[in-house]
Amino acid sequence: MRSATTAKLRANATTIHQLGRRHGLHSFALSAEPGELVATLDPDRSYFDITSFETDLSSMLGALVEVVPRGPGVEVEETEPLNDLRGAA
Repeated sequence: MRSATTAKLRANATTIHQLGRRHGLHSFALSAEPGELVATLDPDRSYFDITSFETDLSSMLGALVEVVPRGPGVEVEETEPLNDLRGAA
């Protein structure tokens, strides 16, 4: 399976935000790397939630998606926020 394109991620922004809320992820942004999203992970969640989100979203989109959580020591280039098309970020 190939990595999700930026266009595919943008087109599915609402789905990404809805699914992300269920997995404790929010404030999504596109990364400079193909198929990669940057997100904030709720403090009561773990990397298991990130992995579950990646698996669920990759299945839905038919393309690989990876998430890099924001945090201390994490350096990743965010290219643009991935806004929820319904207006919630």
